Amino acid sequence: MDADLFDELKRFGLSNYEIKIYKTLLLKGPNTATGTVKIAGVPQPRIYDLFSSLEGKGFVDTVTGKRHLYRAVPVSQVLRREIIWLDNYVNEFESYVEKHRETEDLKEPYIWFVKGNKNVTERIISMIYSAKNEIIMALSHDSFVNVRKFINSALKKGITVALVLFDDTNDNELKTVPPGVILKKRLEKPMEMVLVDRNFILSNLKSGIENMDYSIYLEEDQLLHVLSYYFFYDIWLPSKYIIYPENFIHYKLNNIWLTCDIIDYYLTNNIKLKADLNGIINNKNISLKCEIIKTERINGVRQTFFVKDDKNTYSVGGKSALREDIKLIDVTISRLST
Repeated sequence: MDADLFDELKRFGLSNYEIKIYKTLLLKGPNTATGTVKIAGVPQPRIYDLFSSLEGKGFVDTVTGKRHLYRAVPVSQVLRREIIWLDNYVNEFESYVEKHRETEDLKEPYIWFVKGNKNVTERIISMIYSAKNEIIMALSHDSFVNVRKFINSALKKGITVALVLFDDTNDNELKTVPPGVILKKRLEKPMEMVLVDRNFILSNLKSGIENMDYSIYLEEDQLLHVLSYYFFYDIWLPSKYIIYPENFIHYKLNNIWLTCDIIDYYLTNNIKLKADLNGIINNKNISLKCEIIKTERINGVRQTFFVKDDKNTYSVGGKSALREDIKLIDVTISRLST
Protein backbone atom coordinates (compact mmCIF):
# COMPACT_ATOMS: atom_id res chain seq x y z
CA MET A 1 0.00 0.00 0.00
CA ASP A 2 2.79 2.50 0.94
CA ALA A 3 4.69 1.75 -2.26
CA ASP A 4 1.57 2.18 -4.37
CA LEU A 5 0.76 5.47 -2.62
CA PHE A 6 4.16 7.02 -3.35
CA ASP A 7 4.35 5.51 -6.83
CA GLU A 8 1.38 7.71 -7.77
CA LEU A 9 3.77 10.68 -7.61
CA LYS A 10 5.01 9.55 -11.03
CA ARG A 11 1.87 11.25 -12.34
CA PHE A 12 3.50 14.54 -11.32
CA GLY A 13 6.75 13.87 -13.15
CA LEU A 14 8.85 12.33 -10.36
CA SER A 15 11.31 9.55 -11.14
CA ASN A 16 11.80 6.52 -8.90
CA TYR A 17 14.89 8.07 -7.27
CA GLU A 18 13.12 11.39 -6.76
CA ILE A 19 10.22 9.59 -5.09
CA LYS A 20 12.64 7.83 -2.73
CA ILE A 21 14.23 11.16 -1.76
CA TYR A 22 10.90 12.94 -1.29
CA LYS A 23 9.55 10.04 0.80
CA THR A 24 12.68 10.09 2.96
CA LEU A 25 12.44 13.83 3.64
CA LEU A 26 8.70 13.62 4.35
CA LEU A 27 9.00 10.76 6.82
CA LYS A 28 12.44 11.41 8.36
CA GLY A 29 12.54 15.21 8.26
CA PRO A 30 15.09 17.66 6.77
CA ASN A 31 18.49 16.23 5.99
CA THR A 32 21.79 16.84 4.23
CA ALA A 33 22.60 15.36 0.85
CA THR A 34 24.91 12.78 2.44
CA GLY A 35 22.36 11.81 5.09
CA THR A 36 19.62 11.48 2.47
CA VAL A 37 21.75 9.20 0.30
CA LYS A 38 22.29 6.80 3.21
CA ILE A 39 18.58 6.54 4.02
CA ALA A 40 17.01 6.74 0.56
CA GLY A 41 19.49 4.44 -1.13
CA VAL A 42 20.06 6.57 -4.22
CA PRO A 43 23.40 6.88 -6.07
CA GLN A 44 25.78 9.42 -4.47
CA PRO A 45 26.96 10.90 -7.82
CA ARG A 46 23.40 11.78 -8.78
CA ILE A 47 22.17 13.25 -5.49
CA TYR A 48 22.66 16.94 -6.30
CA ASP A 49 21.08 16.61 -9.73
CA LEU A 50 18.12 14.85 -8.13
CA PHE A 51 17.73 17.56 -5.49
CA SER A 52 17.97 20.24 -8.18
CA SER A 53 15.22 18.52 -10.17
CA LEU A 54 12.99 18.19 -7.09
CA GLU A 55 13.49 21.88 -6.29
CA GLY A 56 12.54 22.80 -9.84
CA LYS A 57 9.34 20.75 -9.56
CA GLY A 58 8.47 22.38 -6.23
CA PHE A 59 8.78 19.27 -4.04
CA VAL A 60 11.90 20.30 -2.07
CA ASP A 61 13.19 23.47 -0.40
CA THR A 62 16.77 24.17 0.68
CA VAL A 63 18.21 25.99 3.70
CA THR A 64 21.75 27.34 3.50
CA GLY A 65 23.60 27.85 6.77
CA LYS A 66 26.22 25.96 8.71
CA ARG A 67 24.77 22.91 7.01
CA HIS A 68 23.10 22.75 3.62
CA LEU A 69 19.75 21.12 4.44
CA TYR A 70 16.92 19.94 2.23
CA ARG A 71 13.31 19.60 3.34
CA ALA A 72 10.18 18.21 1.71
CA VAL A 73 7.51 20.75 0.79
CA PRO A 74 4.21 19.48 2.37
CA VAL A 75 2.36 17.30 -0.09
CA SER A 76 -0.86 19.32 0.31
CA GLN A 77 0.98 22.46 -0.76
CA VAL A 78 2.58 20.84 -3.80
CA LEU A 79 -0.48 19.03 -5.06
CA ARG A 80 -2.85 21.93 -4.33
CA ARG A 81 -0.81 23.97 -6.78
CA GLU A 82 -1.18 21.16 -9.33
CA ILE A 83 -4.94 21.01 -8.76
CA ILE A 84 -5.31 24.76 -9.29
CA TRP A 85 -3.24 24.54 -12.46
CA LEU A 86 -5.26 21.59 -13.71
CA ASP A 87 -8.61 23.31 -13.00
CA ASN A 88 -7.47 26.39 -14.92
CA TYR A 89 -6.16 24.24 -17.76
CA VAL A 90 -9.43 22.31 -18.02
CA ASN A 91 -11.45 25.55 -18.10
CA GLU A 92 -9.22 27.07 -20.79
CA PHE A 93 -9.27 23.85 -22.81
CA GLU A 94 -13.07 23.53 -22.67
CA SER A 95 -13.51 27.21 -23.58
CA TYR A 96 -11.22 26.77 -26.58
CA VAL A 97 -13.06 23.66 -27.78
CA GLU A 98 -16.45 25.34 -27.34
CA LYS A 99 -15.29 28.38 -29.31
CA HIS A 100 -13.65 26.49 -32.18
CA ARG A 101 -15.86 23.39 -32.44
CA GLU A 102 -17.06 22.87 -36.00
CA THR A 103 -19.93 20.50 -35.20
CA GLU A 104 -22.97 20.76 -32.95
CA ASP A 105 -23.30 18.79 -29.72
CA LEU A 106 -24.37 15.23 -30.34
CA LYS A 107 -28.14 14.89 -30.03
CA GLU A 108 -28.47 11.24 -30.92
CA PRO A 109 -28.86 8.75 -28.05
CA TYR A 110 -25.28 7.54 -28.23
CA ILE A 111 -24.17 4.85 -25.81
CA TRP A 112 -20.46 4.87 -25.05
CA PHE A 113 -18.55 1.83 -23.81
CA VAL A 114 -15.90 2.02 -21.09
CA LYS A 115 -13.74 -1.11 -21.08
CA GLY A 116 -11.70 -2.52 -18.18
CA ASN A 117 -12.03 -2.25 -14.41
CA LYS A 118 -9.37 0.46 -14.06
CA ASN A 119 -11.03 2.67 -16.68
CA VAL A 120 -14.45 2.13 -15.12
CA THR A 121 -13.15 3.16 -11.68
CA GLU A 122 -11.45 6.23 -13.12
CA ARG A 123 -14.65 7.20 -14.95
CA ILE A 124 -16.65 6.92 -11.71
CA ILE A 125 -14.09 9.10 -9.91
CA SER A 126 -14.26 11.64 -12.74
CA MET A 127 -18.06 11.69 -12.51
CA ILE A 128 -17.94 12.23 -8.75
CA TYR A 129 -15.42 15.04 -9.20
CA SER A 130 -17.63 16.77 -11.80
CA ALA A 131 -20.81 16.64 -9.66
CA LYS A 132 -22.45 19.94 -8.76
CA ASN A 133 -25.58 18.84 -6.88
CA GLU A 134 -26.27 15.14 -6.54
CA ILE A 135 -24.60 11.73 -6.78
CA ILE A 136 -26.68 8.53 -6.72
CA MET A 137 -24.75 5.23 -6.68
CA ALA A 138 -25.17 1.50 -6.33
CA LEU A 139 -21.78 -0.10 -5.72
CA SER A 140 -20.17 -3.40 -4.89
CA HIS A 141 -17.71 -3.53 -2.01
CA ASP A 142 -14.58 -3.22 -4.17
CA SER A 143 -15.91 -0.24 -6.08
CA PHE A 144 -16.97 1.47 -2.84
CA VAL A 145 -13.48 1.05 -1.36
CA ASN A 146 -11.91 2.51 -4.50
CA VAL A 147 -14.06 5.66 -4.50
CA ARG A 148 -14.79 6.18 -0.78
CA LYS A 149 -12.36 9.08 -0.28
CA PHE A 150 -13.79 10.84 -3.34
CA ILE A 151 -17.30 10.50 -1.89
CA ASN A 152 -16.03 12.23 1.23
CA SER A 153 -14.60 15.07 -0.87
CA ALA A 154 -17.95 15.50 -2.63
CA LEU A 155 -19.76 15.73 0.72
CA LYS A 156 -17.37 18.45 1.86
CA LYS A 157 -18.44 20.48 -1.20
CA GLY A 158 -22.08 20.23 -0.12
CA ILE A 159 -23.08 17.66 -2.73
CA THR A 160 -25.89 15.23 -1.89
CA VAL A 161 -24.76 11.58 -1.96
CA ALA A 162 -27.24 8.69 -1.95
CA LEU A 163 -25.58 5.27 -1.88
CA VAL A 164 -26.77 1.68 -2.15
CA LEU A 165 -24.26 -0.98 -1.09
CA PHE A 166 -24.68 -4.68 -1.82
CA ASP A 167 -24.49 -7.71 0.45
CA ASP A 168 -20.73 -8.10 -0.19
CA THR A 169 -20.20 -5.13 2.17
CA ASN A 170 -20.50 -6.35 5.77
CA ASP A 171 -21.95 -4.41 8.69
CA ASN A 172 -18.55 -3.38 10.08
CA GLU A 173 -17.56 -1.91 6.73
CA LEU A 174 -20.81 0.06 6.61
CA LYS A 175 -19.35 2.09 9.47
CA THR A 176 -16.70 3.41 7.08
CA VAL A 177 -19.30 5.16 4.95
CA PRO A 178 -18.52 8.90 5.21
CA PRO A 179 -20.90 10.86 7.50
CA GLY A 180 -23.58 12.66 5.53
CA VAL A 181 -24.27 9.90 3.00
CA ILE A 182 -27.87 8.69 2.64
CA LEU A 183 -27.30 4.94 2.77
CA LYS A 184 -29.29 1.86 1.80
CA LYS A 185 -28.28 -1.79 1.58
CA ARG A 186 -29.44 -4.35 -0.98
CA LEU A 187 -29.44 -8.03 -0.02
CA GLU A 188 -28.84 -9.15 -3.58
CA LYS A 189 -26.18 -7.84 -5.95
CA PRO A 190 -27.82 -6.00 -8.85
CA MET A 191 -26.01 -4.03 -11.51
CA GLU A 192 -23.68 -1.26 -10.37
CA MET A 193 -24.84 2.20 -11.44
CA VAL A 194 -23.68 5.77 -10.93
CA LEU A 195 -25.94 8.72 -11.74
CA VAL A 196 -24.64 12.30 -11.41
CA ASP A 197 -26.78 15.46 -11.55
CA ARG A 198 -29.19 13.61 -13.83
CA ASN A 199 -26.71 14.49 -16.59
CA PHE A 200 -24.43 11.44 -16.70
CA ILE A 201 -24.99 7.79 -15.95
CA LEU A 202 -22.67 4.79 -15.92
CA SER A 203 -23.86 1.21 -15.68
CA ASN A 204 -21.28 -1.49 -15.00
CA LEU A 205 -22.38 -4.44 -17.12
CA LYS A 206 -19.68 -6.67 -15.64
CA SER A 207 -21.41 -6.45 -12.28
CA GLY A 208 -24.65 -7.83 -13.71
CA ILE A 209 -23.70 -10.04 -16.64
CA GLU A 210 -20.99 -12.68 -16.62
CA ASN A 211 -17.99 -12.23 -18.93
CA MET A 212 -18.85 -8.58 -19.60
CA ASP A 213 -15.72 -6.49 -19.10
CA TYR A 214 -17.15 -3.05 -19.86
CA SER A 215 -19.64 -0.45 -18.74
CA ILE A 216 -22.02 1.77 -20.65
CA TYR A 217 -21.86 5.54 -20.20
CA LEU A 218 -24.37 7.99 -21.60
CA GLU A 219 -25.63 11.54 -21.34
CA GLU A 220 -28.77 11.43 -23.54
CA ASP A 221 -31.80 12.76 -21.68
CA GLN A 222 -34.46 10.16 -22.52
CA LEU A 223 -32.15 7.23 -21.79
CA LEU A 224 -31.15 8.94 -18.54
CA HIS A 225 -34.84 9.14 -17.66
CA VAL A 226 -35.36 5.42 -18.30
CA LEU A 227 -32.25 4.29 -16.41
CA SER A 228 -32.96 6.64 -13.51
CA TYR A 229 -36.30 4.98 -12.99
CA TYR A 230 -34.71 1.55 -13.43
CA PHE A 231 -32.45 2.53 -10.54
CA PHE A 232 -35.45 3.66 -8.49
CA TYR A 233 -37.61 0.57 -9.00
CA ASP A 234 -35.00 -2.19 -9.24
CA ILE A 235 -32.34 -0.95 -6.82
CA TRP A 236 -33.54 1.87 -4.56
CA LEU A 237 -37.03 0.68 -3.59
CA PRO A 238 -36.05 -2.94 -2.75
CA SER A 239 -33.15 -1.73 -0.58
CA LYS A 240 -33.28 -1.16 3.18
CA TYR A 241 -32.43 2.19 4.76
CA ILE A 242 -29.30 2.08 6.91
CA ILE A 243 -28.77 5.85 7.27
CA TYR A 244 -31.78 8.11 6.78
CA PRO A 245 -31.52 11.70 5.51
CA GLU A 246 -31.60 13.04 9.08
CA ASN A 247 -29.26 15.81 10.24
CA PHE A 248 -28.59 18.16 7.38
CA ILE A 249 -28.06 21.80 6.45
CA HIS A 250 -29.43 21.33 2.97
CA TYR A 251 -29.79 18.79 0.18
CA LYS A 252 -29.14 19.72 -3.44
CA LEU A 253 -31.08 17.50 -5.83
CA ASN A 254 -31.91 16.87 -9.48
CA ASN A 255 -33.79 13.55 -9.49
CA ILE A 256 -37.48 13.84 -8.67
CA TRP A 257 -37.83 10.44 -6.99
CA LEU A 258 -34.94 11.05 -4.58
CA THR A 259 -36.30 14.54 -3.89
CA CYS A 260 -39.71 13.05 -3.00
CA ASP A 261 -38.08 10.39 -0.83
CA ILE A 262 -36.26 13.00 1.24
CA ILE A 263 -39.30 15.26 1.47
CA ASP A 264 -41.48 12.35 2.64
CA TYR A 265 -39.00 11.49 5.38
CA TYR A 266 -39.04 14.99 6.86
CA LEU A 267 -42.74 15.73 6.45
CA THR A 268 -43.56 12.38 8.08
CA ASN A 269 -41.45 13.54 11.04
CA ASN A 270 -43.34 16.88 11.16
CA ILE A 271 -40.36 18.90 9.96
CA LYS A 272 -41.30 21.77 7.67
CA LEU A 273 -39.18 22.37 4.59
CA LYS A 274 -38.41 25.17 2.19
CA ALA A 275 -37.06 24.98 -1.32
CA ASP A 276 -34.92 27.07 -3.63
CA LEU A 277 -36.25 25.72 -6.89
CA ASN A 278 -35.11 26.05 -10.48
CA GLY A 279 -37.44 24.65 -13.09
CA ILE A 280 -39.32 25.12 -16.35
CA ILE A 281 -42.89 26.37 -16.61
CA ASN A 282 -44.55 26.99 -19.97
CA ASN A 283 -41.16 26.48 -21.66
CA LYS A 284 -39.57 29.26 -19.60
CA ASN A 285 -36.99 28.94 -16.86
CA ILE A 286 -38.11 30.07 -13.42
CA SER A 287 -36.59 30.33 -9.94
CA LEU A 288 -38.74 30.13 -6.82
CA LYS A 289 -38.21 30.39 -3.09
CA CYS A 290 -41.12 28.49 -1.58
CA GLU A 291 -42.45 26.19 1.11
CA ILE A 292 -42.84 22.48 0.42
CA ILE A 293 -46.36 21.29 1.20
CA LYS A 294 -46.60 17.58 0.37
CA THR A 295 -45.76 14.85 -2.12
CA GLU A 296 -48.00 12.75 -4.33
CA ARG A 297 -46.44 9.51 -5.44
CA ILE A 298 -48.08 6.83 -7.54
CA ASN A 299 -45.47 4.29 -8.60
CA GLY A 300 -45.34 3.94 -12.35
CA VAL A 301 -47.47 7.05 -12.80
CA ARG A 302 -46.04 10.09 -11.05
CA GLN A 303 -43.50 11.38 -8.55
CA THR A 304 -44.64 14.87 -7.57
CA PHE A 305 -44.16 17.40 -4.79
CA PHE A 306 -46.14 20.57 -4.18
CA VAL A 307 -44.82 23.99 -3.21
CA LYS A 308 -46.35 27.37 -2.47
CA ASP A 309 -45.05 30.92 -2.51
CA ASP A 310 -46.84 34.13 -1.57
CA LYS A 311 -49.16 33.91 -4.57
CA ASN A 312 -49.54 30.39 -5.93
CA THR A 313 -49.33 26.66 -5.33
CA TYR A 314 -47.41 24.58 -7.88
CA SER A 315 -46.97 20.90 -8.60
CA VAL A 316 -43.39 19.91 -9.45
CA GLY A 317 -42.43 16.86 -11.47
CA GLY A 318 -39.24 15.58 -13.03
CA LYS A 319 -37.42 16.98 -16.01
CA SER A 320 -39.67 14.93 -18.32
CA ALA A 321 -42.90 15.74 -16.45
CA LEU A 322 -46.08 16.11 -18.52
CA ARG A 323 -48.81 16.68 -15.91
CA GLU A 324 -47.14 18.94 -13.34
CA ASP A 325 -46.91 22.74 -13.44
CA ILE A 326 -43.12 22.80 -13.16
CA LYS A 327 -40.45 20.55 -14.64
CA LEU A 328 -37.63 20.22 -12.11
CA ILE A 329 -34.11 21.30 -13.07
CA ASP A 330 -32.66 21.38 -9.56
CA VAL A 331 -33.76 22.14 -6.02
CA THR A 332 -32.10 22.88 -2.70
CA ILE A 333 -34.11 21.65 0.30
CA SER A 334 -33.57 22.96 3.81
CA ARG A 335 -35.50 23.29 7.07
CA LEU A 336 -38.09 26.04 7.28
CA SER A 337 -37.38 28.34 10.23
CA THR A 338 -40.32 28.60 12.62
